[in-house]
Amino acid sequence: MGLWSTIKGWLNIGGVKIKIENMNQRISRGGSQITGQAVLTSKSDKKVRKMVYKFLLKRTSGSGAEKKTKEFNIAQSVVDQPFEIKPGETKTLDFTITYALEKSLKDLGGVLGAIGKIGAFAAKEKDEYYVVAEADVEGAAFNPSRWVEVTLVP
Repeated sequence: MGLWSTIKGWLNIGGVKIKIENMNQRISRGGSQITGQAVLTSKSDKKVRKMVYKFLLKRTSGSGAEKKTKEFNIAQSVVDQPFEIKPGETKTLDFTITYALEKSLKDLGGVLGAIGKIGAFAAKEKDEYYVVAEADVEGAAFNPSRWVEVTLVP
């Protein structure tokens, strides 16, 4: 394997690509599960050591030079079953993320009432929610992932 091939492997160029399919992008606040499928493809032989699925809150506050973003992991599911993927092959993996949103927000110090909403508005806070599928690929310095923004509904 040449130097260029090694560098491409580290950077996952021509490696594993991920798409998230068959997932409802409207997530219920009172719900408990997110289900979907991660579709993996590759242009070269790769070994995936594990898959990690996350439900994240990305909170941005402030504006301009004072803008800060924090990520909070609401829930996570790990499938620790290694597998090989060949060039041109497509692997479809079902996933389920079990979550308790109200409890997670309370643990983060979030106040869900009117006072919390007023405070968030005054602090110019913006919350965004994402479902992330990430593959731990052997030999890759940067693991491939796919982020899909979701909307919370009552």
